[in-house]
Amino acid sequence: MKEITSSQWKLNLGFSLFMLLLIVLLMQVSIQLALIFALSLALGFTLQRSRFCTASAFRDPILVGTTKLTQAFILLLAISIMGFAVVANGAEILKIPLKLNVFPLGIHTIIGGILFGIGMVLAGGCVSGVLTRIGEGFAMQMFALLGLLFGTAFGGYSSPYIRSIFGEFSGVFLPDIFGWLPSVAIQLLILLILWEVTRWWHKKQNGVG
Repeated sequence: MKEITSSQWKLNLGFSLFMLLLIVLLMQVSIQLALIFALSLALGFTLQRSRFCTASAFRDPILVGTTKLTQAFILLLAISIMGFAVVANGAEILKIPLKLNVFPLGIHTIIGGILFGIGMVLAGGCVSGVLTRIGEGFAMQMFALLGLLFGTAFGGYSSPYIRSIFGEFSGVFLPDIFGWLPSVAIQLLILLILWEVTRWWHKKQNGVG
């Protein structure tokens, strides 16, 4: 056991030094590229260690009755909403140009969501989960990645035709309707309700309380 631990420690140290050297080399080419690479490493490490998966966040409460990942997903949304509001509203106050994309909706959005959900079930995980498992050495997940790449390319190519067939409605941007503070409050209230529902579901499925 000590030999395995020592070997793993040496492997981790060697990999860390290699990544550090690679970041230093990238800095000679582009600081922005080096920062993107470092952020990608940090994100990949976090996803791998946390075992975070969007598919599991929706699947686990139904299949196994646990809502830990679901609550983590809700917390992620809450932090993202508040962070986005601070950045976007701050840019508006300081007159800093910031491009915001509000995409239109349509029947094709619902159909695409259903197909994407089916794909996640068949692949056994979401996009981040597939990439994490590929990094861990699960070669079969390469088929899921190929399917993802093909679907993305086909979707981009066929998008104009699909939109023309089904039609679409203009997207809704809540701050344009209610203002920033009420919009954030509404979304956080909805997430708080979902948080309490997931807690209730977890207790019910596991016989707690």
